[in-house]
Amino acid sequence: MNEFTEHIIACSGIKLKEFADDTRYLELQHLEDSKGWNVNLRLNPFVTKIYKLSNRLKDLLEIAGYVFAADRKTYRGKPDDLEYHSWSRAFNFHINVRDLAFWKRKDVQEMLENALVFMGGDHSYKFNFYKATEDFPTSIFDTEKFEIQSPEKLKVCLFSGGIDSLAGAIEMLETTDAEICLVSHQSGQPGTIMTQRTIFDDLKTLYPDRCTHYKFHCSLHGIQAKDESQRTRSFLYCSTAFAIAKTYKQNCIYVFENGITSLNFAETQDLINARSSRTTHPQTLAKLAELFSAIAEEEFHIDNPYLFKTKTEVVEVIKTYDKLDFLDNSVSCSSTRNKKRNTTHCGECSQCIDRRFAVYAAEVENEDENGIYNFDFLRDDLLEDDIKKRLTDYIRLANRWAKQDFDGWWDERSLEILEIIDYIEGDSDTDKMKVLYDLCYKHSQNIEKAIKRMRDLYDSPLSPVRPNSFFNVIIGTREYLKEVKSEKEKLPIEIEIPTKQLKKYAKETCEYLIKQKKITEVLSETKTKRNISSLVVNELKRKNYKITVQNENTISDYFRKFDLQIKKDKSGNLLVIDNHQKK
Repeated sequence: MNEFTEHIIACSGIKLKEFADDTRYLELQHLEDSKGWNVNLRLNPFVTKIYKLSNRLKDLLEIAGYVFAADRKTYRGKPDDLEYHSWSRAFNFHINVRDLAFWKRKDVQEMLENALVFMGGDHSYKFNFYKATEDFPTSIFDTEKFEIQSPEKLKVCLFSGGIDSLAGAIEMLETTDAEICLVSHQSGQPGTIMTQRTIFDDLKTLYPDRCTHYKFHCSLHGIQAKDESQRTRSFLYCSTAFAIAKTYKQNCIYVFENGITSLNFAETQDLINARSSRTTHPQTLAKLAELFSAIAEEEFHIDNPYLFKTKTEVVEVIKTYDKLDFLDNSVSCSSTRNKKRNTTHCGECSQCIDRRFAVYAAEVENEDENGIYNFDFLRDDLLEDDIKKRLTDYIRLANRWAKQDFDGWWDERSLEILEIIDYIEGDSDTDKMKVLYDLCYKHSQNIEKAIKRMRDLYDSPLSPVRPNSFFNVIIGTREYLKEVKSEKEKLPIEIEIPTKQLKKYAKETCEYLIKQKKITEVLSETKTKRNISSLVVNELKRKNYKITVQNENTISDYFRKFDLQIKKDKSGNLLVIDNHQKK
């Protein structure tokens, strides 16, 4: 195992001469009149009866833009790199800011770094801030006018142009009298820009004086992106929406994403951490809300109203409000390159597959198949192993959830579930887990319904057999029923826990052991009697995590020095307390 490579990112004109010849060194600059201009960062002016953006908000937008640019410019790993190390990076940013005292605060830096580590699945983020000598130049702003007529009833929503954000906008316009500000990121892809513009124009026609579209552009300039996963795009997206919301004295922004996508349970073990996107995960949104609250110096919220809906249920929202003519204008595809002319979806990525199953389960496939897919797995032959694997894994996960009882589901997904339950609403942990379990089961039923409908429409018993069809290669062979033990047991490579997250994993694993009644009393930890840490370490190893001797000693120190402590609450229930956690 190699050490993580730390990438040194110098921003906004900072020069670090000692790293000039280092391949890990990258300079990023957004000023268009500068020699090293390589980042497009253009934000519309706030031109109505509002005050000027604060220095702190300007700093946030610039930090978010540079983080996003560095994410795209820094190579993460090949698709077949299964080892966690291959997809995890370490970043060391050097950035000029206006409100230096705020950004130098230890608690603020920890909130920023922790949010990005979890969201991006990277090893670490470090920020070095310096006093900026100049304010934003006026050239950073587009000249396009942005105006909101009724800020007292404003709701700010993220809008990508996909099905979920489209359904959210429609439902909000149908069920409230608020003016909706749709916030979109554009990275220079003409197709995305056209999609967002087309849908917004149609919404504005249907709901006059109710919609405003705020488009901000951030992309690389003159250099090709090395990574297309865009894990930190959510930080940029939410930061911009937050700036608009605070400017209009709002304390909440809305993110519409179905729960299966937001929670993103790994379909196979190689999707853990960086491979599994956490852009709208409840913990990501909670950590960003915590950071934004510190910036605003008052409580701020990020709400995902669709967290407990499946993709099929989101499609049914559009169906309920009789807006299915919007469907084939929306774009769900994650592959932004190499599609044929006049198609908007590759048809092969996981997002395209999820969309296809959802529209069939909602019985609205005729509204979604007007030539928008570059590859149609229902009509075209399956010749590539990648698409076969994605389809098989997708159906296998649904099949597993359909068969699992609550205890089996919890045992397989415990560590992923523990990353969620503290960040969702519910009267108790058991109630929260039950809601999550029901969501997974609903999804499995949606997928079964979609397969039945696909077979009814495309796999008639009287039709000739196509050897490489979806129905023959995937459904006919029931490949997804072949569990091959479990995905975790199948892979020989252990998953490495980032150093900064070791304490979190130790706490969550100890909580899991309590829930499983493997720890039933308050235990003590000493140098010679590792009563707690030995149980935690063994459980982590059972879950296929790599634990070094140093990790074992560190986990023991957490409990021995009472950084982590098992206590009883007033009702006698065992709790794991982090005595150094920020209040």
